Amino acid sequence: MAIKENCDFYKRHLVVAGGLTALAGSSALWAQVPATPAAPKKAVPLVANANGWRLLINEAVTGETNSFVLTSRYRPLADFLSTQFKGRQIGVEPIVDIKRFMSMAQSSSKPDLVFGKSVNQLAKLVRDSGYQPLVRRADAYKAAFIVNKDSPIKTLADAGGVKILMPDESAATTAVALAELRRQKVAATQVTHLKFQEAVAQQIKSGMGQVGVVNPTTAKKWVEEGGRVIAETQPVVNWSLLAGPRMPAEMVQQLREALFSMNTQASPVLMGLGVKEWAKAERKDYLDLLDYTKE
Repeated sequence: MAIKENCDFYKRHLVVAGGLTALAGSSALWAQVPATPAAPKKAVPLVANANGWRLLINEAVTGETNSFVLTSRYRPLADFLSTQFKGRQIGVEPIVDIKRFMSMAQSSSKPDLVFGKSVNQLAKLVRDSGYQPLVRRADAYKAAFIVNKDSPIKTLADAGGVKILMPDESAATTAVALAELRRQKVAATQVTHLKFQEAVAQQIKSGMGQVGVVNPTTAKKWVEEGGRVIAETQPVVNWSLLAGPRMPAEMVQQLREALFSMNTQASPVLMGLGVKEWAKAERKDYLDLLDYTKE
């Protein structure tokens, strides 16, 4: 009787994967239960990260600095891509500081996707670190040289020797502005860097400098408020999305096609990023930019 009670106790509490064999007679000894054969694993497509992708974001020094806001801004882009690739999870990692962003992008654990506005820095990732261009903002990028409406400076040639205010030294706006000064052989100038691009226009208005270098959005607002643009840089590749070095070529093409589909299927998501539409990005675009900036 005691043996039967013990058997009942174990039967109530013992959980065995794959099932339990019957009790072997009145001896109360358990028969050996063979392990259930594991189901054959399904083939996993060759991707950079089978468990999910990392999307590294940098909006340069003119962008938002709040990580929560940045994550919320790019979450719809990540969600759209996730639905296109059978629910693959995509983590959004906003990095405000350009140098830290570049350090993470060049580390041994490279992200699967990178979006950035400092295109001269992205170009270095393409040239030096094996990143693969996916798409770019369709319109070209041109920095503008601005002056007050009553300034005696009429052309860039007149800016020789004057104080020029530019954004952060790592910014694409600064890189192409310096390139244009070299190209036009403008005499030595005094360049002062400000962390935020918006501060450039404010200080030019206040007389803290004679010429300022700003992005197209700031330049447009400057003209609307009565200021003048005396020159623009050469057009270069704009904001871009890159695939990591380990992303297989087939997956790169699928990603590009999915991103192109956003132009018609997810235009509100693009508008939320400040992008009208995606265009195909070519490696040559980035090499040409670096040839211009001499970086």
